[in-house]
Amino acid sequence: LMNSAPPCICLCKVSFLCPLYNYTTVVGLLRQMEKFLKGQEIRFTEGLRIMKSKLASLQTFLSCSHLLSPTAPTTCPSLEAPAHGTKFGSKYFVGHEVHFTCSQGYQLVGSPTRVCRDNGTWTGVGAACKDVSECASNPCQNGGTCVEGINQYKCTCPQNWSGSHCQDQTQTAPPEWSVMNDPAFSRRPRCAQVNQAQHCSCDAGFHMSGTSDNSICQDVNECEVYRLDQGGKLCVHQCVNVPGSYHCSCPSGYKLLPDGRSCEDVDECLSQKHNCSRGTSCVNTGGGFQCVNPECPHSHGNISYVKTSPFSLSRCVSLPNRPFQVFLNTAYRNSE
Repeated sequence: LMNSAPPCICLCKVSFLCPLYNYTTVVGLLRQMEKFLKGQEIRFTEGLRIMKSKLASLQTFLSCSHLLSPTAPTTCPSLEAPAHGTKFGSKYFVGHEVHFTCSQGYQLVGSPTRVCRDNGTWTGVGAACKDVSECASNPCQNGGTCVEGINQYKCTCPQNWSGSHCQDQTQTAPPEWSVMNDPAFSRRPRCAQVNQAQHCSCDAGFHMSGTSDNSICQDVNECEVYRLDQGGKLCVHQCVNVPGSYHCSCPSGYKLLPDGRSCEDVDECLSQKHNCSRGTSCVNTGGGFQCVNPECPHSHGNISYVKTSPFSLSRCVSLPNRPFQVFLNTAYRNSE
């Protein structure tokens, strides 16, 4: 018997008798058959494992195949020139550019340049030419009105302005409330070139007069401007104009309150700012004070008085030989 083949059992032909096998021989043959089948099973299992592994690899490859980039096209779709426009470029290969422009009086909307990409598409968006107004950019300055023309425009300027774009300030007469002919109340304007036009301005509290080439900043007399204003005067008492501003002042004997416009009487008696001598009393008045020398009342009936204190708070008492005694405090102050 070969090692790789099952044991062979000979069968006797007809009319022949086969020898009888004993028990030991049969058991040995069965064990050899069992080992053979065991080996076949192991080889089958290993082959099945290898086959499963290859099937799994194939399945993974097929599931990822959609991620592989297909062959990139070499050209992009053709592009046409927009209406009222022109296209530059006739090659549509990868990396080539196509440019677009519009005729006069039209504005390009979209991408002026598009490039053919590796994936066969163009960069940017489609180009179109739209009719535009010459006044759409608001070329007129300082409140000027733009008037359309044939491929041109004209600016109608408001009062006190001139030039192709209303950029120049014309001669202006100073208002009545400007301070004139006083160098202390005049300033040179601040000027700058903006879009090829000169723009000048004045500091707060000043008004520009003159021409754009020879302008000057004159002080605004706020006291005169708001003299008849419906909201009331700037100052309760007196307004003082200064270059670029103003301030309020109060008469003698009054002080300016924190609001900057109201005045309050100064109590010289309470603040000890009076010059009353001893024996007199200080009486506050509007804007000042008075020094009063109190006297005892005249005698009448059975009562007569005499001053007993030389100070401001004078006291009068009755004479000893009189039956009545009266005290009179003659010091007082104005409550205003």
